[in-house]
Amino acid sequence: MSLTILVSVLAAFLGVPAIMLGVLVHYRGMAARLEQHGLHAQGTVLSVREVQSKPSTVYYAFRPPEGSELRGSFQEASSVASKRLPGSPVDILYLAEAPEQHMAVGMGLNQRLFVFFTVLLVFFSISGVASVLKAYFTQPR
Repeated sequence: MSLTILVSVLAAFLGVPAIMLGVLVHYRGMAARLEQHGLHAQGTVLSVREVQSKPSTVYYAFRPPEGSELRGSFQEASSVASKRLPGSPVDILYLAEAPEQHMAVGMGLNQRLFVFFTVLLVFFSISGVASVLKAYFTQPR
């Protein structure tokens, strides 16, 4: 393995998990802000799109007191989502200063999943780097 390939593979094992971790931090941060500072609103289910053997997508709309109607969606287990009918209520959290940042109550990235995925990414990165470095330094010269 050449030095160029080594650097490229190491960059992949470090860079890709770092980017994914950044995305996780962003989503966890937004969910935490909404959980701590979010205002409650009553939304309405617009529709439910069910796909066999996958989570269903629930589409909703709500109107914060300060503005116009906003729409969003979340994924939910098909067994639960199938009970949601168009027009039924859904609880929404939104930020008063930025109502376009909203989510259905309980649908954000929770802390347990965040820690699980972070540990998984760190383990993947460390084991990948260790394997590549071992292969590089034990190859016949």
